[in-house]
Amino acid sequence: MANNLAEVYKESADKFGPRPAFWYKNAAKEYQALTYQQLYESGLALSEALIDLGVKARENVAVLADNRMEWIIADCAVLLAGAANVPRGSDITDSEIVYILGHSGAKVVFIENDKVYEKFKNNKSQTKGVKTVIIMDKDSKLKASAGIEFFHTLLEKGRTLRAKGKKEAEQRIAGIKPDDLFTLIYTSGTTGMPKGVMLMHSNMMHQMHYVVPKVAKVTPDDRLLSILPVWHIFERVVEYFAIINGGSTYYTKVTDLRNDIAKAKPTFMASAPRVWESIYNGIYTKVNDPKQTPPVRRFLFKLAYFFSKHYHASLRFLKGLEVDYEGRNIFQSLGLGSVALLKWIFTAPFTVTILFGGLGFYLGTMESGLSTIAYVIAGLGLIFNYFTLDRIVLSKIRMATGGYLRATLSGGGALQKHVDAFFMDIGITVLEGYGMTETGPVISARTFDRPIMGSVGDVVQLSEVQIRDDAGKVLCHIDDKRNILSGKIGVKGVVHVRGPQVMKGYFKNPETTAKTIVDGWMNTGDIGMVNFKKTLTLTGRAKDTVVLLGGENVEPVPIENKIDESPYIRQSMVVGQDQKVLGAIIVPDFDALAIWLKENDITDTKPDKLISNPRVIDFFKKEVRNYNSVKTGFKNFEQVQYVTLVSKPFEVGDELTNLMKMKRHVITEKYKDRILDLYKNS
Repeated sequence: MANNLAEVYKESADKFGPRPAFWYKNAAKEYQALTYQQLYESGLALSEALIDLGVKARENVAVLADNRMEWIIADCAVLLAGAANVPRGSDITDSEIVYILGHSGAKVVFIENDKVYEKFKNNKSQTKGVKTVIIMDKDSKLKASAGIEFFHTLLEKGRTLRAKGKKEAEQRIAGIKPDDLFTLIYTSGTTGMPKGVMLMHSNMMHQMHYVVPKVAKVTPDDRLLSILPVWHIFERVVEYFAIINGGSTYYTKVTDLRNDIAKAKPTFMASAPRVWESIYNGIYTKVNDPKQTPPVRRFLFKLAYFFSKHYHASLRFLKGLEVDYEGRNIFQSLGLGSVALLKWIFTAPFTVTILFGGLGFYLGTMESGLSTIAYVIAGLGLIFNYFTLDRIVLSKIRMATGGYLRATLSGGGALQKHVDAFFMDIGITVLEGYGMTETGPVISARTFDRPIMGSVGDVVQLSEVQIRDDAGKVLCHIDDKRNILSGKIGVKGVVHVRGPQVMKGYFKNPETTAKTIVDGWMNTGDIGMVNFKKTLTLTGRAKDTVVLLGGENVEPVPIENKIDESPYIRQSMVVGQDQKVLGAIIVPDFDALAIWLKENDITDTKPDKLISNPRVIDFFKKEVRNYNSVKTGFKNFEQVQYVTLVSKPFEVGDELTNLMKMKRHVITEKYKDRILDLYKNS
């Protein structure tokens, strides 16, 4: 059994050698396979070339690129050299280039293409520690020169070195220790200082040996689609568990998702909630569009989904898989399950009456090879049955995910309830998980055995979770066997975790590490509770980071600091947890605003009236855009799209702590209706 990720690559090459490990697009935009043997041999060759360049064991090597074949080979090579991968996407900003490359001490940097190299070049004077840049793209217009190498040239050089007998990579693999870093991932920080999360080989091996077999159950016959940024730890762990189990991973991107799903026909797919919401919206848009879906088909879909919804709801209750926040007794659970079951059963006569002739005729004319009469006869005994409707209608709906998808793994943010329920109810198991970069990442997850909706699943093996109040008192303590060790179920508080997945710490930042991890317990900053099914349910966030629906992590403090520079804004708080875009709660400076009101002939000066005045709201939207834009250093997903105004300032003892820090969960709860209004039409 592999003890580190370098050994995972080697063992998988031995087990699955000729099988495709990754599928990438060639120059003709067609998928081409990279086998397990090719992946490992290419990794060994590139590793030998890196060692020849001077890369030492336990050094940090930066990789600035998106999902592509060269990325996974580079990752393999860095690990086989006994070094750590410092990843970031091609959308890296100038300030991130300077900070991450400088702080990590990376001497060698993989760069995806000329466009990313241009960013690096513009900041070269501030990244003097970098000695060698390796360009991945074959189509690069750059010329070889001192300090610039090319990926595919180095790959061939490494093969030549190994052909001549050089085998230093094997020695490096043998020297890897469990607490060595395999990656150093920098958290998103806009204009502040991002923190470098140190993840060890032991962190990832816990996920491989104790989380993956329980949650994912990937086999060599599985096909996975890779769409999340590969430098996110969630995507990394998904790719690694495909490797350790012999699955095939197809690289894609959002713009190609529909076509690539049809080509790859994935059996298992992991992504952020936004992707599932997009697929869900696409299905409903098509169903409700008269041009794409005739009335009869639309009726059939609604009827089939009605049957399927109540069928699965009844099964969840009867199997004990429906989340319980109240502590129902067995009779209450049976009652709720029976109601759902009866709704399903007693609509059968209605179905027969409406569909007996109409559906038989419709299907008979639409399907080749079977006559109308045959369908009518079949309808006598089967048409009201859920399984028939599922096969006739919902199976076609499932084609939107390729037709073979048996499960989805959702992470990087909370999956919206209606999207969660939809996929579960059409027969695709949703395995929603919970974790963070600092925990490598999985803390809890639903499994095929216990896919309990309304929760993020069971605490993973060898781990424990505590729910604590603001003073640090333990409200509930649960272990990986669902034993309540202290406290009680159903109480909300801050989630703390202890286990082998918890990071080594923040790189060169012992003070923040000591605040985050105390006696082995890590404060996640998330608000949650252990429900009566003894799974974990998240209810909000106590710490600053906002996670958007697309999985983007946003640090709100730099955005708020910039917005607050406006003379018209007294206070602001960025919102948008599990939404597509950011919003903000704004407390205007009404004294400063008075001048603008006079200049714009607005006579009403009462704060409670002004905060709902469309002209005033529009003014603050523009004011926010002036301070929060690409020009002021923010990425597109870091820009506030919606604002809501409140008249009462945030005060100590209410919305603020004694140190004048915002109690984000308090403000979010206080203005939850206002926040919902911001997004109701989005």
